[in-house]
Formats: sequence, C-alpha cells, structure tokens
Amino acid sequence: MLKSYEAIVDHGKIEWLSGPPPGERLRVVVVVEQPGSVTPAPPRKRRIPPPELKDSVQCHGDLLEPVIAEEEWEASLERTVRQIAGDPEAFK
Repeated sequence: MLKSYEAIVDHGKIEWLSGPPPGERLRVVVVVEQPGSVTPAPPRKRRIPPPELKDSVQCHGDLLEPVIAEEEWEASLERTVRQIAGDPEAFK
C-alpha cells in the first residue's frame, strides 16, 4: 500500500511537513513538483453523433402532458391496489 507524505528537500536534507513515515529503513518514490509546472487537464472531446442519426428523434407536444386521463389513471391505480390485496375480479 502506498501512502503520501509531504516534505521539502533543502540542500539534500529532507524536512517532513507532517511528520516522517513510520519505520527505520523505507523504500520511497520521490516526485518533485516544479514551480509553475502544473499542467491543465486535456480538454474533453465533444461526442458528436453520426450523421445518419440526424433527425431520427423527434419530440412532439409537452413532455409533461399526461398520456392518459386522470380518471383512467385513478381507475388503474385502484385496480392495482385490489390486485395486490388479492381480489380475483381485479385481474379481469
């Protein structure tokens, strides 16, 4: 398992910023942060759909418009409740 510890190297001497890692003899990997060397993340590539999909999806009307009337919705809900309760007539 790797764990990070911050330190400053001053004339070859390590000064631990948050305390040294536990242990007497440790193998370490040193990554040196150069001033001003922070590279920005590469820009994300925009995904463009293939030309053959153009105009293949169309939206008509209000998306929030109900598909069925409120009375039909209530009747369907009531029938479902009766089915859950075990009413055999509700399955017809």
